Amino acid sequence: MKVTLSYQDFELFKHYCSLNQINIIQTEFNELICCNIELTFNEKDQLLTQIDKKQLNVQNIELLQEKYIKKVCV
Repeated sequence: MKVTLSYQDFELFKHYCSLNQINIIQTEFNELICCNIELTFNEKDQLLTQIDKKQLNVQNIELLQEKYIKKVCV
């Protein structure tokens, strides 16, 4: 996912990602900060809930790519 947010909200977002084991893959610093993040479906739902509740202030969120990984236990 690609998340766009302001500079003042970036530290809170980084902290949230750290607590919830969400990987920030790439960060671009322009007029706003754009972060590419990697997360599971459950983490995505939780993130969207936090944004809806206004606990995280995000300007834009965009789904870039989905991966379906099936684990085989031997």
